[in-house]
Amino acid sequence: MRTFYDSAKCSDWRRVGVMTSIRCDIIILPTEGLARRATVMSAELQKFDTLFQLNTTGLFPHVSLYMVQLKVEDLDRIRASLATIAANAPQFDLTATRYSQAKGYIDVEYARTENLDKLQMTIIDAISPIRDDMREKDSARVSAATGRVRENLEKYGYRAAGELFRPHMTFTRLADGNTIDTSSLSDVSEFSGQFVKLGLFETGDNGTCVRKIAEFNLGDEHD
Repeated sequence: MRTFYDSAKCSDWRRVGVMTSIRCDIIILPTEGLARRATVMSAELQKFDTLFQLNTTGLFPHVSLYMVQLKVEDLDRIRASLATIAANAPQFDLTATRYSQAKGYIDVEYARTENLDKLQMTIIDAISPIRDDMREKDSARVSAATGRVRENLEKYGYRAAGELFRPHMTFTRLADGNTIDTSSLSDVSEFSGQFVKLGLFETGDNGTCVRKIAEFNLGDEHD
């Protein structure tokens, strides 16, 4: 299954000279059942005064692989590249390990796997050479960054690559930036499950995936 980008509907473009580019996230998407569980959790957390609520038609539950700035004119070849990568990649059965919180975000973290690490770097190696520099947020981080964070920003335009990859799914973000007691939340194992599609999405505020550009079933070549 493939769903394609409609440039006429894109509302958050950045002008770079005569070129137009958008903030994007290359992600893996969960099964419908796991996505529903994530949206229910997101809805339950709204009592804490949050900045967004996940749903399956607008703010999509996902695990990020590569957040990147892309030129609109390059989207066709990026789609083609991702289609090939997805066809040769497996689906993922990920184990949720713990809740984590930082800067108001409430996430569930997943155990890394060799195949997931390989998929991330395959995507980054394919897409980084044609990215449009880096997202404004990441550009602002470079001067203060050190060590592997700075190295990743300068090389890939993205902090969480390779050794710093932290697969997670975000449920929401607290408006006050604080943390909550997660002991009363559903057992973290409720969010273990399969991720079955690779997606390219336009991103909005707080790392949300707001618009589907393209989507591919993982492992289609082996069906």
